[in-house]
Amino acid sequence: MVINTDRCIALQMAGINFNHSYRKSRYEQVLSVLHSSNPSLSFPHLFKNQHELKAFYRLINNPNVSHDTFITGYQSGLVQYSKEQSDPSAWILVQDTMLTDFNSRNLDFGYTQTPQSNGFLLHHGLLLDASFTPIGLLHQEVIYRERSEFGKAKLFRQKGIEEKESNKWLTGVKTGIEFSKSTGRDLIHVMDREADIVELINLCQSSNQYFIIRARHDRSTLTHTERAKEEALEKYRLFKIMRTIENSSTIKRKLRDNKGKQYEAACNLAYRAFEFRGVNQAVNCVWVKEKDAGAEKDVAEWFLLTNLPIHSDSEAERIAEIYSKRWIVEDYHKCYKTGCSIEKRQFDSRKTMTTSIALLALTALKLLRSRYLAQQHQQTPIENILTDKTEQKLAAQLAQKYLKPIDSQLCKPNTALWWLLLLGRMGGHQGMKQKGLPGWQTIWKGYAHFQTLLEGFKFSLNSS
Repeated sequence: MVINTDRCIALQMAGINFNHSYRKSRYEQVLSVLHSSNPSLSFPHLFKNQHELKAFYRLINNPNVSHDTFITGYQSGLVQYSKEQSDPSAWILVQDTMLTDFNSRNLDFGYTQTPQSNGFLLHHGLLLDASFTPIGLLHQEVIYRERSEFGKAKLFRQKGIEEKESNKWLTGVKTGIEFSKSTGRDLIHVMDREADIVELINLCQSSNQYFIIRARHDRSTLTHTERAKEEALEKYRLFKIMRTIENSSTIKRKLRDNKGKQYEAACNLAYRAFEFRGVNQAVNCVWVKEKDAGAEKDVAEWFLLTNLPIHSDSEAERIAEIYSKRWIVEDYHKCYKTGCSIEKRQFDSRKTMTTSIALLALTALKLLRSRYLAQQHQQTPIENILTDKTEQKLAAQLAQKYLKPIDSQLCKPNTALWWLLLLGRMGGHQGMKQKGLPGWQTIWKGYAHFQTLLEGFKFSLNSS
């Protein structure tokens, strides 16, 4: 399930420098297979003959091809794409970290959360345009937690930020800074609570980078050296102040529950500027809290720190809207894990594993964009998703069998939403009216079934 190789994707592919024509040719052949098949299959199943599979392994195992080969290429392509755009609006760089699970592998990657776990961290910087469409992977860092370091977190607290794992957030911001310098385009860095770091806020401010960070620390607003009496300190805390602001507004907005399902809720909204000790410039805080959530579920509450200007409720609500787009990078993780099955890959070294993951980054992006089109641009023609006429013909025939009358009322034939609902029905989904849009697991199940039928369909056409 892929969209056309548009200009943005093409430039990211072209940005990769293999320093040899035959490596470039092999890469193009590999990508052609990945983008016309079910990418969740194993590589031996994806590459149908021995020569294709051998070419793939030669590319991945080449000592001159690494994880950085692909990531720096994507960065170069995104710079070129930005320069070609006439709209100067700020883009959004969303950072988040994904844990991998390779517990069934003999190859040791280190731990992720427990001493028994086996895996590594992938820290992503996903670039969105001004309309929140995912356009590329600007940053990806592989982080290994070596087993010898387990249980030594207290020792790392005494070290500088450069030696801590949390430096990943600053590294992502620095990648954004270089992008802005190369393109002249402003970025808005969107990050969750783990990124609530003084050094990061100061870095953004000193580099003219906008940020929206969900606050983790209930900072004191006392910036002078004199301390208030101990019993009075609480009233100077950020969270206390925001929760007691009078005349807060009420807005309607979408939230996510613990299972990732979206729902609409009424929320309180307030904003105010603060100065904090250690932070070089004043910072705005936007407070959003769900109203009347009920005792059976956790109440959503955000304290969003930003250096974007806020002069009205609508501008404050815009901050919350931009922050909510952080969920897109979580969907990108699902594309990686479910759509590309990165945790099922079999390699004999860290280098080949991470190189293959970097290679699959564009495939995961194309999968993400396909579902995004179905959600946000539902009338996109099917030709922009299924480029092969045979695939379009099979989809039309399968729609007669799988789609229900209610589906025809919810979408137009041969559109992005029509295609997504078809895959959902083929994967066992009960329908958009009852269950909403199908989830990733259901989509990939339906897509795998579609690919199986496609092979037989092509064979019948060739033999007739």
